[in-house]
Amino acid sequence: MVNLGKVHVGDINTLLILPVEDTQSGSNVAFDLSANPGTYYIILIDPDGNESSHTADVANAPGTDGKIQFINTDSTLFDEAGYWQAKARLDLD
Repeated sequence: MVNLGKVHVGDINTLLILPVEDTQSGSNVAFDLSANPGTYYIILIDPDGNESSHTADVANAPGTDGKIQFINTDSTLFDEAGYWQAKARLDLD
């Protein structure tokens, strides 16, 4: 989980980039998204612990660096001031 820091109500065009890491080998290495196609999500967690899921894109094609991104285009998404968190979810094909 990543701490986003303080988010302000009504923030818009906020770019969020999250690293996705493969931890199965015992060391954290970038998860190769180019070798693992699917649908990627960024889960936002508001200061009260409520979660919302948002479709994410590969940040740097082809995705070998394991980074996904989401750009908030909705001024109502961040509806609560305070410290938000984010995590990634991958639904692989």
